[in-house]
Amino acid sequence: MSMQVGGFPAPPQPLTIGMPDPDTIAKQKDAYMKMLDEQFKQGTTVLEAQTTHQKEYLKSQASQQKKQFEMQIEMEVRQQEMALEQQKQEQMMALQQQAAQQRSALEAQAMQLTMEYQQKKAEEEMQKQQYEMERQQQEMQASMAREMEKFGVAQAGVMGFGGLNLSFSAAPAAAAAPTS
Repeated sequence: MSMQVGGFPAPPQPLTIGMPDPDTIAKQKDAYMKMLDEQFKQGTTVLEAQTTHQKEYLKSQASQQKKQFEMQIEMEVRQQEMALEQQKQEQMMALQQQAAQQRSALEAQAMQLTMEYQQKKAEEEMQKQQYEMERQQQEMQASMAREMEKFGVAQAGVMGFGGLNLSFSAAPAAAAAPTS
């Protein structure tokens, strides 16, 4: 396809016309590389920012959920504590009632035993007084009998003052013995 000029063949047409030379290609390549690096940096920065924002959002959500869960647990614990406190109060009242009943029963029993003791003690004192009176009477009778013997009066019945029959014999043994 070459044309001939003056008998000589025409010089070949340059094939690289309109094509960038290697220096231009290298410069364009470097410019594109810089642009790609810059886009990569910008993309990485945007991606990092998005990821950081999403992580913060997740942490915020988790924190809110934790707070809600903690509040729910705290409320449940408070309710359980209140139920336990109420149960304790009910048990304390029952315990106090039992203690009061037992104290009352103990007081009644102690009072009854004290009264029984005082009654027995009074009976015992009366028996001692009865015994002492009977002993003194027997001693007086024995003393009078000895006095009468001195005067020669028999122990049998003697007519005394105003026709009364006085007996100076000893009292029966059964009357002298104390009863329990």
